[in-house]
Amino acid sequence: MKTDEVRREAEAFLRSVFSLLEEDVVLELEPEGDDVLYVNLVGNVFALPEERPVLAALELLLRGALHRKTGEDIEIILDANGAVKRRRAELIGFALSKAEEVVRERKRIRLNPLPAHERRMVHMTLANYPGVRTYSIGAGDHRRVVMEPESGVEPGESPETSED
Repeated sequence: MKTDEVRREAEAFLRSVFSLLEEDVVLELEPEGDDVLYVNLVGNVFALPEERPVLAALELLLRGALHRKTGEDIEIILDANGAVKRRRAELIGFALSKAEEVVRERKRIRLNPLPAHERRMVHMTLANYPGVRTYSIGAGDHRRVVMEPESGVEPGESPETSED
């Protein structure tokens, strides 16, 4: 990813959008990995849960604008006041504590259903965790992560469901 060019283009696009909306927003842009740009919008914009669809639409528009300007496919993580980053930290901590429980108690744990990006984060967090394997089960809004000891659970044991 051409980091400087992508950051400049992303910032210019977002500044023009918020200028039209007459919103005062501070932009925090930072690359995360090779093809991921984290953008945090700091201010009174998109602070309510019902505004998340608007934020998702803006994320899609930004991704398209960056592709058109730079020719690169870049994953955008658009956040408002650090909510996504806080949730990611909580989810990582939760996944690690449940993985410890799986290893310690040699049992399978089914998490409550999670959105695809959160399931992916759990899988990535535990990808190299010794003694634990993860996979997803279910469909649609009911899809969830299952964690179990690498050698499996004894036959006849039922998976425990954990709250996230």
